[in-house]
Amino acid sequence: MTSIPVIDFSLFTSHPEECARQINDASKDIGFFYVKNHGVSQKSIDRMLKCTQSYLTKLPLSSPPYQSLDPEHQTQGDLKEYEDDLSRLANEVLQCLALALQIPESAGGRHFFGKSHDWDGPMPTTLRFLHYPPQDRDPKSPLAGSHTDYGSVTLLIQKDIGGLEIQPSRTHKDALWIPVPIIPDAILVSIGDLFQMWTNGLLKSTKHRVTHIPQQLNRSRYSIACFLFPNDDIKLEPIPSPLITQKMRDEAIEFEKCRNMAAREYLAWKLAQTYDYGRIRKENS
Repeated sequence: MTSIPVIDFSLFTSHPEECARQINDASKDIGFFYVKNHGVSQKSIDRMLKCTQSYLTKLPLSSPPYQSLDPEHQTQGDLKEYEDDLSRLANEVLQCLALALQIPESAGGRHFFGKSHDWDGPMPTTLRFLHYPPQDRDPKSPLAGSHTDYGSVTLLIQKDIGGLEIQPSRTHKDALWIPVPIIPDAILVSIGDLFQMWTNGLLKSTKHRVTHIPQQLNRSRYSIACFLFPNDDIKLEPIPSPLITQKMRDEAIEFEKCRNMAAREYLAWKLAQTYDYGRIRKENS
């Protein structure tokens, strides 16, 4: 598979097993898929993108840190409505993945992953509003370098300006990068590192990056990403799925160093690796 599939998410209500099958196929083959008819209102999406543009465009880089929202005391508004819509969609995607992986009812069935992703509990799920400023020339470096996402699932909303690329092949470092088109009214979903570990590599956490589009260098790029993480204490051991064979378990040596970690420990470890690497590169440049 070299193109990212588009899944009609209304199937989740009418034919959940078929919806799960399509999501499973995409997650195994390419690690990315779009969902349409997802139930997140376009009006809400447009409002949040407009707020993102308005706020981040005016925010000076030298400004002092801003305070985060206090979820215990915030009133109902655009962000709360949007967050509620995204949490509902994320939970339904997790249900599809549990169905696809045939998690037994004794272990939680379709709600297996939902129980470990408690939106009201202690988990570092992040809603991130992103702004890539315009460029006055064609830079050599990408806007965001090659990486995978550390969490379980990412939901991404983009508008107007593209630049996201994925590298589905893991066979070699010079594998082809594929542009990710912007599809109106669709949300892009990607599988993160944790699902790859939980399934011993059955589901793919695919490398991606954000590059410059020469014809659009003078325009800002805005997007909104929801990086979904499980509860802090969730272990990174293989899940109870009959699809994960003993052969896969034996071959998943690359994940062994993380098996005794909880989700929060893994996140801290990855962030330390990332920022230490960035600091070392900067010092040596």
